[in-house]
Amino acid sequence: MSEQLTKWSLTSGTVVKHMHYGLRVQVSSGEIGVVDRAEIGDGYVAPADWPAVGSVVTVVGAGYAGLQLRLSTRPSHIEEARTRADKSRSAKGEAQVGGAAGESGLRPS
Repeated sequence: MSEQLTKWSLTSGTVVKHMHYGLRVQVSSGEIGVVDRAEIGDGYVAPADWPAVGSVVTVVGAGYAGLQLRLSTRPSHIEEARTRADKSRSAKGEAQVGGAAGESGLRPS
């Protein structure tokens, strides 16, 4: 089994099918997930306005329901995922800078 997409992870995917409940989207790992019709946009999006089959969309990992990958294409979820990723990168950078100063092995006296 390929690596699972974590919650709030951003990736791109290809719309492979329209279903009555939403979209089936294949992500780069090859896994096919579901974008529920309520997660396509921040408001109601009519099926005629859903991304076309074959189009590449940005998706956010929304976790798993059992073994089923759940995804979102809501702009607000994409923005939230980007904010979380920026904060995570910033925190890692600060930890590396802070860690570099304390790596001498010397204890303060």
